[in-house]
Amino acid sequence: MTVDELLQPILKTIVPLKMDDSRKTIQTWDSLAQINMVQAIEDTVGEELSTAEVLSLKTVAKVIEVCRAHGVELTVSPD
Repeated sequence: MTVDELLQPILKTIVPLKMDDSRKTIQTWDSLAQINMVQAIEDTVGEELSTAEVLSLKTVAKVIEVCRAHGVELTVSPD
């Protein structure tokens, strides 16, 4: 699965996501999107994230890192 497949429907983006994308670079990354991202990640990894993991989800790179820590390999789409 790519990070775009996981996050683009939530963030409503069509441009490939970059590792350093965050709330600062994606206008639709608001509090509701954050909640939906946590739910999507939990559904993908098959378990609840810790509070520390949820609070760390501030960049696309961190989303990938958290998923990998739970054994789910997310890839980044080539530019």
